[in-house]
Amino acid sequence: MPERQSFRAEEEYLSALVSQIRCKKARSLVAEELAAHIQDQKEALMEAGMDEEAALAESVRQMGDPLEVGMEMDRIHRPRLDLRLLALIAVLSLAGLFLQYQIGGLAESAGFADSFARHCLGTGLGLAVMAAVYFLDYTLVERYALPLWLLLSGWLIASGFLSPHVNGSRAYTQISLYLYVPVFAGLLCRARRRGIAGFAACLILMALTVLLGVGTCGTLNVPFFLALVCLMMITAAVGWGWFPLPRRRTILLLWGGAALIPVLYAALGGLSAYQVERLRLLLSPAARQASRYTADYAAANVRELLHASRLAGNTGLPAGQLLPSLSSDYVFTFAVSSYGILAGIALAAALAFLAARILGISRRQTNQLGRMISLGCGLVFAVEAAHYILANCGISLLSQTWLPFFSSGLRASLVTYVFAGLLLSVRRFQDVVGTGHRG
Repeated sequence: MPERQSFRAEEEYLSALVSQIRCKKARSLVAEELAAHIQDQKEALMEAGMDEEAALAESVRQMGDPLEVGMEMDRIHRPRLDLRLLALIAVLSLAGLFLQYQIGGLAESAGFADSFARHCLGTGLGLAVMAAVYFLDYTLVERYALPLWLLLSGWLIASGFLSPHVNGSRAYTQISLYLYVPVFAGLLCRARRRGIAGFAACLILMALTVLLGVGTCGTLNVPFFLALVCLMMITAAVGWGWFPLPRRRTILLLWGGAALIPVLYAALGGLSAYQVERLRLLLSPAARQASRYTADYAAANVRELLHASRLAGNTGLPAGQLLPSLSSDYVFTFAVSSYGILAGIALAAALAFLAARILGISRRQTNQLGRMISLGCGLVFAVEAAHYILANCGISLLSQTWLPFFSSGLRASLVTYVFAGLLLSVRRFQDVVGTGHRG
């Protein structure tokens, strides 16, 4: 009977303590951790000579007042909004709206539909999606990783059959491929429980995803960068010791095998005629010089605008007439030609700071799923921003795709703000214990 009363006292203590914690997600997990702490303390006291009943009572007493401890646990383990990250997202969104407003004025004066109105609509929908994702529990990504992968793949296959071709491909759907990145993070977290078999399954799913992207979109841009990001995520997982594999050898084999694939693809005639021509122009200065009125006219116009750019101020050249798809494909070139080299440096620096901030969030995460999701999102932003800016400077074999927060288009906005919502959700639950695997 006394022993039962002691156990009842422990239950009452923990019940009173967790009642002070407002986050429901944290209550059972805090109670579990504190119960384990009480058990450890009880065993230590029993080893010192106390009987079990007295040791349990003393362990509970040493925990302190349940209401005070509960309020402290509530302060520590509660969802928090990362105001700095939110402010950075707001600044980039406003900068994107400003540039699109200027581009929209050019489009309207040239008799085209108002691209600024479309960008405002995309940004508004994106912000609504970001808020919805923020309030969701991001650990659902791991729980439903395989169903989400199947759902995305089904949508991609359906779009491949139902969507029309534009210039021989469905390039407008390719940005959606990046939604696989957080899903792949969930798959990696689940796979770590299965050892080498889980590692192999992730490689197979990555290969299938990339092949699906190439087959349904008809382009190499995003499938290539998606493969690169997923490969870096797998490398991180191996480096963190998620799989029982020799780390250095596995990473060397991964990247060695990955480097051979594009070489074999090109050698077997996988590159289209325009990609071969672009590679020739990229590698030959003489060919670039003579390309002003060839298939590389856009890159030639980009170089003309950049050569005429000043440290600050407008070039005086009609960027809207020289470049196609200005609101989606050449936002960076427009910023430099309209406001100067310093404006381009500021834009690139802001995006670099965003990527560094996200990768810093990943590095500080103790939750492994949050760590992998933020790593994947940061890598996508970094890779796409770097490639977009290089392509806007005429230095790229592949066409530019999307500049996060700046490119116009519904898919671009949705992917940008889904990632922003996921990052805010990871930060929101960073101090809530037990949101996934720790290590």
